[in-house]
Amino acid sequence: MRLQPLSMPLAPDLAERVEACLAAACALPRCDLTVAGLLTACAAGQAQLVGIFDGDRFVAAGVTQVRQHRGGRLSCWVLSLGGRAAGPWGAVIAAVERGAARLGCSTVEFVGRRGWSRVLPDYTAAACDLGTHFVKRIGA
Repeated sequence: MRLQPLSMPLAPDLAERVEACLAAACALPRCDLTVAGLLTACAAGQAQLVGIFDGDRFVAAGVTQVRQHRGGRLSCWVLSLGGRAAGPWGAVIAAVERGAARLGCSTVEFVGRRGWSRVLPDYTAAACDLGTHFVKRIGA
């Protein structure tokens, strides 16, 4: 599994596939994000759109955001992640973790459904207003 940053604007054929992946993620219960909002944040440089590839085959799309906390600590937030052909999602999250570590992030975080605990047992999970907040320490 390989993640590749995607630049805006997207080519029309890729845009259609990316938007379908993000729409599926945004349609999940309690998600408060929209495809338009995610793409606007990416175009403005406030978030990063990533394509997820299995070899040369596009299988999923995601949006991440690096946030700086007091004291300078960086955290990579997975804002959206969607696609049907990505295979084991644990491998996709592991690729996100590697990318976050290269950027100097000390944690990876996301909000999702409680069931992610089975897929990602090394994440700490706590209930929050939108579902379950997951966090994993990946660096100093």
